[in-house]
Amino acid sequence: MLYSKLPTVQNRAVMSPEEASAPEHPLQAHLNLPLPSPEPGTIAEIRRIQLRDRIPGLVKRLLPFDGELTWEYWWAVPGRMLLPEDVELLNRDRPRVETILTKLIWLFGGYYFEQTSPREGELKPLHEWQQIVQRANHLGFKNYLLDIDYLPIAIKPYNSLQTSLSNLPAECIAEWVAVEPAHWHIEFFQLEPINGGYDIQEPKPLCSCQIWTGKPFLRSCQTEDSAVRYDLFISKPLDITIPPWRYQPEPLRDESSSLTSEVFQ
Repeated sequence: MLYSKLPTVQNRAVMSPEEASAPEHPLQAHLNLPLPSPEPGTIAEIRRIQLRDRIPGLVKRLLPFDGELTWEYWWAVPGRMLLPEDVELLNRDRPRVETILTKLIWLFGGYYFEQTSPREGELKPLHEWQQIVQRANHLGFKNYLLDIDYLPIAIKPYNSLQTSLSNLPAECIAEWVAVEPAHWHIEFFQLEPINGGYDIQEPKPLCSCQIWTGKPFLRSCQTEDSAVRYDLFISKPLDITIPPWRYQPEPLRDESSSLTSEVFQ
């Protein structure tokens, strides 16, 4: 889909407040019911309690889109199963999410990655969401769902000796600074039926799209040379969810913080 002119709603060229809001979960009243912390030894117990109490395997994730708008979507919690109500909600909400992704890819471009995709140097972005979907289809993702992470900007020292920089001159391999601009990471996944619900199909081939607001790069502290790389992996996802799925957050340093117990990063 190409956009010659993007419609504006309340001065929103890419996302209106209506588009940004996720629909309510059909088991909304069960979202805050207690579950054990998601650890390997408790997975079976978590799923038993989910089935008994009809506790969703989803939480609502909140992503800051800009200083005035927050993007909401439903996200599968690691270690939980998905109930039929979860899957119905994800399928029903997918057109809204893909409408937003379509506009973001038109604006910024999207980079499609499989296991063998190059991640070094200048890469050519795609500007149509359907091009990404077609490539995912060829990899076997027909009836797919989407997992989205938003990663804010990260700037960190980088030890080049721990990675392959064979494409750079030897004199450049010294001390580096790595920069990853803010970006969205979208991963395709499929489901397999299990007792009473669904699980994310494993193992699955790498199939993802990244929408970058700028180019990730390394810059030498000695020579000032730089290199574009999409395999730095120095960012951490911004994880704000309602209700919280992490039940033992680190204590806040400032007790007067305005964060409530219902929102954790």
